[in-house]
Amino acid sequence: MKKQADNTLPIQDLLYQGHIAVMPLETFISELSNVPHRHDAYQLIFVQESKGGDNQIDFRRYEMMEGRVFLIGPGQAHQRQSRQERGVLVFFSEAFLQTTGITAHDALVLFGAVYQHPYLDLKPELQQIFLQLASLISLELQQPVPSHAILSRYLFILLNYLLRECHVQIAKLTPARHSERLFRLSSLIEEYYLEHKPVSFYAESLDITPKHLNSLCRQYLHTTVADMQNARLLLESKRLLYFSSLSVKEIAYQLGFEDDSYFVRFFRRLTGTTPLQFRASGSKSTIAEV
Repeated sequence: MKKQADNTLPIQDLLYQGHIAVMPLETFISELSNVPHRHDAYQLIFVQESKGGDNQIDFRRYEMMEGRVFLIGPGQAHQRQSRQERGVLVFFSEAFLQTTGITAHDALVLFGAVYQHPYLDLKPELQQIFLQLASLISLELQQPVPSHAILSRYLFILLNYLLRECHVQIAKLTPARHSERLFRLSSLIEEYYLEHKPVSFYAESLDITPKHLNSLCRQYLHTTVADMQNARLLLESKRLLYFSSLSVKEIAYQLGFEDDSYFVRFFRRLTGTTPLQFRASGSKSTIAEV
């Protein structure tokens, strides 16, 4: 485990200084797994058998269901609240992902959860493909000199199978001509949310009017641009409140608020509680996945 500064979540070093790893879910035991932490790598958690456990990802709980694969990116808060599942974990670094040829946009589709939850429920045939490719990666890693090119190709194929399933789900919700623009919006919000940009900034960046952009968000994402930006600010504030020793005033400053009283009002309006009350409440999520 890497040593962390006080203002960060504990980091779980999944790769043990490597670039890609595969291991059985039931044998993966870490001192951090059952407490909130963040990952230093991408993580695919495939559940073959479950006895009712759950994953808590960024303060939301999701059931560990058979045939479900969780897609977790670096920096996301994560807590696995069970040890009775059987399955497979695939970990890989950002640097290794870049060698596969997967684009930044495709990575956002897979791990950004813009439309969907941070998981896919795989059909039986895709479950078998996932297991076969994970097994091939594992076998290659056991070679005296594992081939980076082979590992990269295996991961590329695996991610593209999952990417295709993501697009199938997205196509049910949004026409292709709009989904690209909404993914770009999500990427822009991730880049600029600390600057509290107005809707007009995002609309101009996407060559669209603010009214039309908000209309698309309401129709296909059931939210607005302002609400998306506020949700990202709220998530970051929760991470800092729970996992850091920063004061409320310091967090407010770090998140771009003019003063801490405005930040407190913002937090209370969105959660019904104060920042200090949230910090004192512990890691228990109040939002359960149905």
